[in-house]
Amino acid sequence: MQALACERSAPIAGRKDTAVLVVPPPESTVVAKPISSAWDSSAGPALFVVGATANEAHVIMARYTDTASLDSIQFNTQSFQSTRVDLFGGGKQLGIARIAVTSGPIRTDSCRAWPTAKLEIAASDTAAIRGWTVAFETGHARGVVIDSIEALSTADSARLAADIARLASALPGDTSAIFRGLPFVVNKAWRTRIPSGQSVLTAVVVRNVNQEANPRQERILLIAERDSINATARFSPEYVERIVGLEETLETSDPIAFVLLGSDGRPSVIVARDAGNGVAYTLIERVGGKWRRGWASAYGGC
Repeated sequence: MQALACERSAPIAGRKDTAVLVVPPPESTVVAKPISSAWDSSAGPALFVVGATANEAHVIMARYTDTASLDSIQFNTQSFQSTRVDLFGGGKQLGIARIAVTSGPIRTDSCRAWPTAKLEIAASDTAAIRGWTVAFETGHARGVVIDSIEALSTADSARLAADIARLASALPGDTSAIFRGLPFVVNKAWRTRIPSGQSVLTAVVVRNVNQEANPRQERILLIAERDSINATARFSPEYVERIVGLEETLETSDPIAFVLLGSDGRPSVIVARDAGNGVAYTLIERVGGKWRRGWASAYGGC
């Protein structure tokens, strides 16, 4: 089992909350050249994330990782024009689009952003227009069948929520006494079966201390597995991130897609990390039977 639970200083001055591994770079950081990236080139040149509309994508270029600042980078996106991309929502491929045109980011004193792409999506691809979240260059990712907790029957949903609460309550690293005894609330939960045969559970679980002057929250990002063949097997945790802090300033980690990525079809969860002043993206991948945090993008946003 890989368990990640760590503490760091928050990106906001004076804040003393626990937070996850990835930190937005300081405003004074300038990285003019690409740095070494953990991105596997068989996953394509970039991650594309839905923008303000379904016909717009943010181009998250793989070469600029979480120690880079977008402030001074001059992006060259010409090679993306006319590229075809597969559109995914959750774990399902919903359609195909063509990149019609790309444009560089609009920068202000308070904002740093990624380039954008205008997509051509067939009008008949209504599912893609309604629900895609991430995209990869065509041929570099495959979808999986996902059961979300919202789509399950009431009885199945309750059983899954109870399984997740049991897992969360037994995790190591629970050092915040203020949350002990409080109920775990399932914010998101996906269940899928990967090609190697295991059932995989991806979940976000929260606990809240509802003090008016000091509302605090604990968020747990959890990936667990069980043997699909054994009907009595229980899920066991394989990857954990725990973050604790003030509710209004807490960085959130939200799984936005689950795909089989690259030439080896490795199971990969794409996670969006929102720090309030920017969003970054991370791949949590299953490599050699173990889940690990892989590539992580630079922060972009305001």
